[in-house]
Amino acid sequence: MPFEVSMGGIYFPGALVLVVLLLPLFGVLDYGLGRVGLYRRALHPSLVRVALFAAIYCMALLLFLPHFSD
Repeated sequence: MPFEVSMGGIYFPGALVLVVLLLPLFGVLDYGLGRVGLYRRALHPSLVRVALFAAIYCMALLLFLPHFSD
């Protein structure tokens, strides 16, 4: 992953750009798991949501990291 991305002359960290790109995917998964009823079975639904986003983010980092390691 690049260390920084330039948009309009402003440099943003690559991790921030990845977070913004993953938010729609997280929203779809969050909505689907809510419709299935997963959050009703969880003791702390907000903790499950944070863990879900962390898992998505880590998988994306592992997926994109080898491509930018040069």
